Amino acid sequence: MSKEPKKKEGIARLMELAGTKKAGLTAACTLSVLSSVFKIIPFFTIYCILQEIIRQFSSGQGFSFGNVSHLVLITAASAVLYGVCAYSSAMLSHGAAFDILYELRMKLMEKMGRISSGYYTSNTQGSIKKLLIEDVEQIEIFIAHSMCEVAAAIATPLFTIIVLFTVDWRLTLVSLLPIVFSFIILAAALKKPDGAKHQKNMADCKAAMEGTIIEYIHGMSVIKIFGGTKNAFKRFETDMNSFTKSVHDTAYYNANGMGMYYAFFGAQVLFLLPASIIMLNNAENYYEVLPKILFFLVICAGLKEPLENMMNVSIDSTKINVGLKRIDDLLAEPETVLVGNGKKLNSYDIAFDNVSFTYPNSDVKACDRVSFSLPQGSCNALVGPSGGGKSTIAQLLMHFYEIDEGIIKIGDTDICEITRSELVNNIAYVFQDSYLFNDTIENNIRMGNKKASFDEVRAAAEAANISGTIEALPDGYNTIVSDSTGLSGGEKQRIAIARAILKNAPVIVLDEATAYADAENEAKIQAAFSRLSEGKTVIMIAHRLKTIQNADNILVMNSGRLEAVGTHDELMENCSLYKDMVDANERRESWTMRKEAVS
Repeated sequence: MSKEPKKKEGIARLMELAGTKKAGLTAACTLSVLSSVFKIIPFFTIYCILQEIIRQFSSGQGFSFGNVSHLVLITAASAVLYGVCAYSSAMLSHGAAFDILYELRMKLMEKMGRISSGYYTSNTQGSIKKLLIEDVEQIEIFIAHSMCEVAAAIATPLFTIIVLFTVDWRLTLVSLLPIVFSFIILAAALKKPDGAKHQKNMADCKAAMEGTIIEYIHGMSVIKIFGGTKNAFKRFETDMNSFTKSVHDTAYYNANGMGMYYAFFGAQVLFLLPASIIMLNNAENYYEVLPKILFFLVICAGLKEPLENMMNVSIDSTKINVGLKRIDDLLAEPETVLVGNGKKLNSYDIAFDNVSFTYPNSDVKACDRVSFSLPQGSCNALVGPSGGGKSTIAQLLMHFYEIDEGIIKIGDTDICEITRSELVNNIAYVFQDSYLFNDTIENNIRMGNKKASFDEVRAAAEAANISGTIEALPDGYNTIVSDSTGLSGGEKQRIAIARAILKNAPVIVLDEATAYADAENEAKIQAAFSRLSEGKTVIMIAHRLKTIQNADNILVMNSGRLEAVGTHDELMENCSLYKDMVDANERRESWTMRKEAVS
């Protein structure tokens, strides 16, 4: 039995991602290596010029520019070639990085459309934002900068060391001693078992904090009404303190090792000076030794930069790997199952057969062995107490979650045999809180049918009783939807209904769509529903029972179970729960506030 190949992690996984643009990145790294070579050449040529100048003056010949003119030309040409190669390398690496980021973000967004909705209930908005923005940006930093820097950081020291050995092997060994010591110290620091744990904890605390901040901002109006900001939202302070502590712990954990590393890494001069004094004391003449010492003092200071870049990449790799792990975890999330190659729907009856479902991280069944059948073209209502399972039924029909057992069919086809696009193309869903995008009203409606003409968009708006409101706006259908647009909740709901009308799907799901509407808007929304529902298979979720009394079938849900099915009259006779709900609704409708006389 063949073993499943081990998934790549860390730098290997980053290189795998970068491999989609292998040719461009290979060229970028090659140019980066060449730029490092051209960067070192001027130091060597200047050393040769300095050696020639000192030799000529020491011998009494005087200085002749002709003896060093070729070295000056080589120095100038190397400086120009360094700039050209470095610029070309940066252009190629950044172009490849942005292409890879685009592909990765599109892959993540497509994946998020295929996974269970439970992912979004178990992860905060802040953590998802961090994954899609910050964690992906870390990959851009590696590909656009770090890969070429590592290539240059390897090539530059190697080429420099070769040059240094050709000048003087003794001073070269002395110069390398502090670097070797710093490498040993850094390796020991990076091998500590808790280093990655601290980095992961810091990343997790930051994601939690950002999610809480977003929630804090969204809930600011409630916080202001019900009390002081800090006391009313204690979790905000707790998450801030947790992140601060994680940064503090990580910094102190790395303090000793990193302090010693930096102390030795830049200490070449401390080693070179004693060695230089010894060489000068034993030299037969200064004109041979002095240029070497000056050369080493200058070039060894520059040797620190590429090596430090490489070390910073190694240090940052832990943080990058944490983000990469989060990206791979999302890409590995189980998707809603599609059995077979995907079938087309040819009829629109809806049937639940012994369906059970439990939400992630819950032990309570939200849907417990539910079975019912709804004929094509019928109008059906889901009612019941809060938490009874009404919205769960609608979400399972949309295949937002995988059911634990049973079968859900549209027509004679299991929804697991229908592609995601086929399913959403045949169902229009009007949510309780309909979301409008920061775009024109026309484009918000056109989401129902991207190919629709403007006349069709306007006809849908008229059918939804919202065209007059839209046309009264200064920019009409070109008005950008925002908080300052001035649309009420009921008006936004009717725009969402216009979107569903334009889609013209054969199955309609209305989830508490009039819950927050005032009397005037409710009447208009109900009229829009009538036009939307003509000839369609409709499922309405409602608390206001007077709006669904004429439904063909009313399904009463209670604690995840189907309590009863029937018409309004049948349920009033046979279902005590439904009768109690109707009585409660009537009492609510007749409720008034009176000011009693006070003696």
